[in-house]
Amino acid sequence: METACGLTLVILMGSFDFSVPIVLKLSAMIFAVLFPSIGFLSIPVSLAVALVFGYVNGLLLARFRIPSFMATLATSMVAEGLAQIISGGYTRMITELSFRALSTSMIVGLPSIFYWSMAVWLISIFLTMATPFGRAVYAIGGNLVGANLAGINVVRVRILVFMICSLFAGLSGILYASQIQGAHMQVGVLDTIPLFASIVVGGTALTGGVGGVHRTLLGVLIIRWLDSGLSMLAIDLNVRMIIFGAIAIVMAVLTIDRRRIKIMK
Repeated sequence: METACGLTLVILMGSFDFSVPIVLKLSAMIFAVLFPSIGFLSIPVSLAVALVFGYVNGLLLARFRIPSFMATLATSMVAEGLAQIISGGYTRMITELSFRALSTSMIVGLPSIFYWSMAVWLISIFLTMATPFGRAVYAIGGNLVGANLAGINVVRVRILVFMICSLFAGLSGILYASQIQGAHMQVGVLDTIPLFASIVVGGTALTGGVGGVHRTLLGVLIIRWLDSGLSMLAIDLNVRMIIFGAIAIVMAVLTIDRRRIKIMK
């Protein structure tokens, strides 16, 4: 849920971030590797690294005008290499109870990871629906030229959005590592298609400016429910990926703002 919220902000702005699953993996790996030596101080270290990647992504787009899909693909390769170096190619497992408790402690009958997800979702809704920053994100996604003419600091907003996206990905990686008691190089590998599918199923248009984080929860629930159902039916993983990809394509076609496409043509 955390990664979906962050990526929704990026898409609302009319951009893409393909580095999210890899930043998630890198943060999980840093957390798992450092935890035995520095404990929970590994959390701010992991989040700081994630923020750096978000800043670089935003800078490449906003300052150097590199298309976001190209910039984030490049930084994802850097993150992948760093995760490989840090891990040494090995799975890093942690058995300490305090490590696992971060995401699995039961509070009023629900695991703590549920409350983390809801907190990120509510914070994201507040940012987009009740702050000037959120209005600027919608404005940039709806009409970049108009946002510039309106006096919005487009460069700053773009960088902040990518930093928030990477921060949420880093937090998600930490919680994931806590859940599985460690980290491995396959973390996040298969998350890209379901992640984008969740966002478009929630009604956020890939052209930007339409939708919102408040809708993303529904998309995540639908995709997770579908994934669980297909798994229970013993549907092959590759077939599930095909289904999610088809869903993402169909929903992208249904939610896309064709008026903007005509204008861009």
